[in-house]
Order: sequence, then structure tokens, then C-alpha cells
Amino acid sequence: MPERPIGSALKALAGSNVSRGFESRPLCLTNYRLDRRFVLLAVGTNVMVAGVAAALALFLSSVAVLAWIFGLLALAAVVNAVRVFAFPPVVVRTDPGGLRLGGPLTVKPIHVPWLDVEDVTIDSARLFVDRGGDAVIAFPLAYVGSRATELLRDIYDRLNTANGYRRFTPS
Repeated sequence: MPERPIGSALKALAGSNVSRGFESRPLCLTNYRLDRRFVLLAVGTNVMVAGVAAALALFLSSVAVLAWIFGLLALAAVVNAVRVFAFPPVVVRTDPGGLRLGGPLTVKPIHVPWLDVEDVTIDSARLFVDRGGDAVIAFPLAYVGSRATELLRDIYDRLNTANGYRRFTPS
């Protein structure tokens, strides 16, 4: 069985830098999902709706059509609760083109291109994205939970990449 070249042997065989074309983390798409404390609230609401619908389906079993409707509603609520628990909704998405803040169960989604961002600041619980003029977007960091510091580092890295220099530094 022939040996496969590794490391510097692979570079010598290729005659060039084999890592050329590798894009670092700031150039890929990154999703930040809703924190579990908010997800559990949505799951609980779905389970309560499922319980009420199942009870109504049992009480209205004499009317077959209504029983089926409430039974299907209960099933749909349980399936939605499992889906939200297994795959929490994305509330922040960063990509090479910009930043999307918000999503299901939070605030209305807003897309901000990196070149439109003039400043990014934080206070104890919120991220402020200044788009120039009077347009400042405030986003609660509690929505991303423990990944808040990772989100801030990602935003600063992407702003530096988009602007081509080291302007933004996390504080």
C-alpha cells in the first residue's frame, strides 16, 4: 500500500502552499441560537396549548370533527415544542456581508451590512450597533446567553475584516 504524503511532504509534492485558499473563521457564516431560558418558555407555552387542545378533544369527542381538529392541534403543538427545544431559533447571524439581529421569539430581524456600521458599543446587557445619524440598534445580549462574548469577538473580527484594518477592539 503506497504511503500518502503529509505535512511538508504534501507541500513539496504540490509545489506550493497547500493552505492557500483557506478562509479563516471571520469569513464564514456563524449562527447564534436563542438561549435555553427563552426556549423553555416557548416549549412550556406549546405544551400548555397541547394540553388544553387535548382536553377539548376529549370533552368534544361526541362531535367527531371538532375532536379531530383539537387532536391535530394538540399534536402540532407537541411537535412544535420538540422542534423548538431540539433546534432553537437563530437570533443572530454573522456572515461576510453583514449582521442579522433578531428572529423568531425575539425582535423583528434587521440586516446591517458591515460597511454601514460606524460604531459598536456594549453596556452590561445590550449590544448597540450605530449605523450613523440617529440609527442605533439595541440588541439584548441575554438572547444569545453564554455565547455573548463569542458574538462580540466575532463582530469585532468581522468589522476589522470588512474595513481592512484594526479599528474595532473589544473592551
